[in-house]
Amino acid sequence: MASRFSPVFFAYPGQPQDLGSTIEAAARYVNNGQSSDLVLVWPEMGVFGQIIPDTVRDNIKHAKTLVFDITKPNPNVYYEAGFALGLGKTIAPVINASFADSVAQVQKDGLFDSVGYRTYENSESLATILRNLPESSLLTLYSREVDTSQPLFVLDTLHKTDFRNAIVSAVKASKVHFRSFDPVEVARFSAVSMIAQVSSSSGVVLPLLPSHIADHDRHNLRAAFIAGICHGLERSVLLLQQRHFSDVNPADIREFVTPVTDDKAIGLVVEDFSKAALVASQSITRIGAKRKRTALQQITLGASAAENEFRTLANYFVETAEFGKTLRGEVNVVAGRKGSGKTAIFFQARDNFREDRSVFVTDLKPESHQLSLFREELRKIVDVGSFDHTLAAFWYFLLLTEVVLTMKREFDFRSRHDQGALEAVNDIDHWVEAYQIGDSGDFTTRINRLGRFIIQEIEAAKRKRQTISPEFLTNVIFRGGVTELKKVILKHSSTKSSFVLLFDNIDKGWPTNGVDEFDVRLVRLLIETLDKIKRDLASSQREFHSVVFLRNDIYELLVNATPDRGKAGQVRIDWTDRAKLKQVIFKRLQSNTKSTSKNFEQLWREFFPQLVDGQDSFDFLVDHCLMRPRFLINIIENAISNGINRGHQAVDQQDCIDAVRQHSLYLIDDFGFEIQDVSGIASDILYSLVGSEKAHTKADFIKKFEDFGLGQDDAQRAFTLMMWYGVIGLKGKDGRDRYIYDFEYNAKRLEAEAKLMGADGIYVTNPALHVALSS
Repeated sequence: MASRFSPVFFAYPGQPQDLGSTIEAAARYVNNGQSSDLVLVWPEMGVFGQIIPDTVRDNIKHAKTLVFDITKPNPNVYYEAGFALGLGKTIAPVINASFADSVAQVQKDGLFDSVGYRTYENSESLATILRNLPESSLLTLYSREVDTSQPLFVLDTLHKTDFRNAIVSAVKASKVHFRSFDPVEVARFSAVSMIAQVSSSSGVVLPLLPSHIADHDRHNLRAAFIAGICHGLERSVLLLQQRHFSDVNPADIREFVTPVTDDKAIGLVVEDFSKAALVASQSITRIGAKRKRTALQQITLGASAAENEFRTLANYFVETAEFGKTLRGEVNVVAGRKGSGKTAIFFQARDNFREDRSVFVTDLKPESHQLSLFREELRKIVDVGSFDHTLAAFWYFLLLTEVVLTMKREFDFRSRHDQGALEAVNDIDHWVEAYQIGDSGDFTTRINRLGRFIIQEIEAAKRKRQTISPEFLTNVIFRGGVTELKKVILKHSSTKSSFVLLFDNIDKGWPTNGVDEFDVRLVRLLIETLDKIKRDLASSQREFHSVVFLRNDIYELLVNATPDRGKAGQVRIDWTDRAKLKQVIFKRLQSNTKSTSKNFEQLWREFFPQLVDGQDSFDFLVDHCLMRPRFLINIIENAISNGINRGHQAVDQQDCIDAVRQHSLYLIDDFGFEIQDVSGIASDILYSLVGSEKAHTKADFIKKFEDFGLGQDDAQRAFTLMMWYGVIGLKGKDGRDRYIYDFEYNAKRLEAEAKLMGADGIYVTNPALHVALSS
């Protein structure tokens, strides 16, 4: 084929036909009368007898700009967009707005919100866009240096399947630190953040999902896009697919997919890949290092999710009173809403405790678990009287095992120069082998393994017609080893030793039909078991301190279901103080700019406008963050991205306004999932408020929920939950809008205020969500 490369290459899906015909007509308008085509569309590449993906990549390499249509999201097109980004090309996403819901669908995912896209309705309007394409390279603007402390990046899945769990467990087993995008934690997927994540990685792990898994379409689009960036940047990427599902491979990436059959195969492939990526992280040079960046382009506030910044978090962590109580052992439950900073306290507390050589620190963060499945199977085969007993025994054995494995890892490290530590390792190894306690994999693997073992043993006993008594269940779980287990702990510690156990993510990976009684009992029994371990070790003069980190909505349910309320020491970290939020941002700005002499106002004014819509700019952004640090960080990062994209030297008013709109779109999905997690109410419930006014009576809100398909009881429950989350607030007699955080998160006080308002009282949608709902 004769070379026929154009300044512009246009990528779009083959179907529907009228989409392609409009694009081809626009290209003819632009190319008319030119000696060579300015716009090349993919059907005109002339690929007879050649490999199509290679030819597509070749055309993108020689083009100045990639224009791509996202009206009907297509994995091949998303891959090509990522590939162009990775090469440093200019990209221009376009949408045919005449297709029903095309813009709404793109906005829902958020991938190109911060990049900017253009809409067209016919070939003439598209031709106008093609004659006025952007000039800047997003890679140059947003690439980052390789993060040698966390060189791996993993694309997580919405649902934590066995396939996904095996991949994450294998990454953890490799001991290579990683960052991730988790749609459970962050509902919207940003192209800007992905450029930063991939460019700062030496290896990227991407699972591909089969079509029967919910959310597979959005996930695989994300995987294709990230794979394209990796290939453009020439970064190592591992695309994993279950061998028996072959319906997930877009043509552009089919040849790069690694099929795997089982957990063992996943473990081998992922561990080799992870270790190779760690080595590669030492030799990758910075992209565009010679190009001078503006001060705005160099600003980053760090990751909004603590899991992705735990190696650098100490540089800007705000030591709150709640953190101090955790370190002093005054609490054993830390409760906070999603995005309030629970995991940040988890990591910082862990690192502080580890500084003391006499403390054995067990930190447990299951990525997911199958205890809901364990629950269902257990219900079938044991009576009610044995149920709590079995769960308490399950926790006791599992947690003591994790303490012993922590000691083993510590002694492994010390054994290089300590003969006593080597003897301790050999002793513990003997115990682990004798009682069939596998130390392979991560905590997620071990928690699931023990659950399966118990079920199998009970089922075998049932077949033999044995009586399933509490004593029998205890013997199955403990395997006769719990006494020996305690002896091992006491033997290899002293009265000067102490133990700390931190447990996060117990409420992660629960089923999407809502929290039920079992889930709450599971957490209650966990906390009670930790208290029992503390008493048992105290009898041998060993100090044991535990902290469980919970979402506040789960903790509220736990308190309501616990007979002896308030027994557990607890601290809540929900934010009500704007000054504290300002401190969070101030610390991050200081860390990034290396400025210690300027106060917050001076630093803030260097990069942000004084006013937005007549209001202090920082207060304007706080008003739209629902008083959660993660949300505030995300909004500010959006504003910075908007400013960079538009060539601004500093963020301006419109950049802030658009950042709030972008984040508002994200919140509609995010809060929908939070409400679904707790109640089982459909995650799209907030879409019932699209196009509505900000203020309504309670009856008006409930009517909208009912019109959306909820029954009367569920509509009432949805209203109550939205009040609790701060989605809906009260309009007071003084005209002020007040939300639950204005009442110190005291739900009873909020309910009392609502009753005083009566049936005609006015309720308001939080501006953080109303921005998107009204647009």
